[in-house]
Amino acid sequence: MRFVLAGLLIFAAIPAAAADLPADLLKCAGTARDAERLACYDAAVAAVSAEARAIAGRRAAESARIAAEEKAAADAAAKARAEREAAERAVRKKADFGAEAIASRAEEVRKERAVGEIEEIEAGLSEVLTGRTGLAVFVLDNGQLWRQVDTQSLPNARPGDRVKVERATLGGYNLVLLKQKRRFLVRRMR
Repeated sequence: MRFVLAGLLIFAAIPAAAADLPADLLKCAGTARDAERLACYDAAVAAVSAEARAIAGRRAAESARIAAEEKAAADAAAKARAEREAAERAVRKKADFGAEAIASRAEEVRKERAVGEIEEIEAGLSEVLTGRTGLAVFVLDNGQLWRQVDTQSLPNARPGDRVKVERATLGGYNLVLLKQKRRFLVRRMR
């Protein structure tokens, strides 16, 4: 019996409470879109209470701060991504220098060539070998392997010497021993 009485009191109070609602709140209830309806309710409540206005102001300031932080974080992430991609391209360009001479990678490297391609690399000699033809094979500290193509006499090159590999005039590559200033026509093997 008590539950029935409590239920009747609640249903009787609803029409009385509806009569007390300001017209602005009733207008908000008819708004179809959720975001617009919420904004309408916030504005209606803010008009009724100074405390609600203060809360709405703090909420707006907090929303603006969060949006600014998210934008700054997104900008920083985009900048970091661009720098990382530029560094990866630079490393890839150095690793691919002369790789078009390697048959398995020739087409791939030609497709990737772009404006601003590097014209030379500098590295240290890890090892100097002599092939069965008597020509030198240079192993660089970056892992590249270059074979002497011309028949100049083998220089006195030692591991640790600095070399520069540069594009030659007619499309090949020259290996320059920097200490001796000697130049050899070479072809990349690996």
